[in-house]
Amino acid sequence: MSIKNKFFSVEEANGLIPQLLIDIPRIQILMKSLVDEYLDINKAREKVQMNGGSMQGADYLNCVLKINYLTEGLESKGCILKGIKHGLVDFPSLRDGKEVYLCWKNPEQRIEYWHDIQSGFAGRQRI
Repeated sequence: MSIKNKFFSVEEANGLIPQLLIDIPRIQILMKSLVDEYLDINKAREKVQMNGGSMQGADYLNCVLKINYLTEGLESKGCILKGIKHGLVDFPSLRDGKEVYLCWKNPEQRIEYWHDIQSGFAGRQRI
């Protein structure tokens, strides 16, 4: 759950970068593991209507719960995860009275870009 109407200064957003540098790679590894390590889950999902199951079910669920815990932790601070695969995180901010996003991409060490809400990553501009 994200914080509504929370606006970050560049300094506030930069204060979260050390945690992002830890959490985003963790989330990326967990997401990759869902795809690579739990192939049996797809088979179980196909058989679920016939009472099928998977020995990997508990481990898969544990992995999903870890991802949820990490993402909810970041979102509860007001971060907006835009792309886990590419490590994209936005921070709502105000620029000249207009709502914009401060934009961070793993493994950047600090916030150096912003973009309009509509333009997304492709519209990144230097601060």
